[in-house]
Amino acid sequence: MTPPDAEPRTRAERVRQTRERIVSVALTLFAEKGYEATSLQDIASEMGLTKPAVYYHYRGKQEILNDLAEPVRTTLSELLDRARAQPLGPQRTDILVTGLADLFLARRKFARIMAQQAAFRDAMRTAVGGPGILDTLIEVTYGPNPNLDQRFAIYSATSVGPALSALGDHPEEQLRAVLMRAFRRIASVQ
Repeated sequence: MTPPDAEPRTRAERVRQTRERIVSVALTLFAEKGYEATSLQDIASEMGLTKPAVYYHYRGKQEILNDLAEPVRTTLSELLDRARAQPLGPQRTDILVTGLADLFLARRKFARIMAQQAAFRDAMRTAVGGPGILDTLIEVTYGPNPNLDQRFAIYSATSVGPALSALGDHPEEQLRAVLMRAFRRIASVQ
């Protein structure tokens, strides 16, 4: 990775750095102004760029959100693969509980924005994988024939953003313990 004060050597490095800056600025503006109220022009102005310069990199906010969601999508996919490698039971549950707690804690800023903004929450869910990813999580947690209570439990578990946001800035180890206890209870739904 190029140090922040070093001039990028290649065009590809400049493009990557510009895209990273756009995503970072967009996330800040989404938090401050709201997802719906933030335009590509707002992002360009904040960066000192023209709107066409931002548009060169991203055709719209959903594309920016897709890049914001990529680490979540990748982490969740890897978590599901690790869990699937275990038979249904305590080891699989431990992998899921720990992984989900870590994922939510690593994305606390997203959780705050999602708690406050329905439009961001809906767009982020689409970017992460939509309903299909939830169906996969349900199947990995409970097996191929989950009942209605189990399906509801997973939908509830993946909506903890507002609750996590409402808990404020408690130490991470306390929030992790709370999340893990909650996810264990959810995973035990019969």
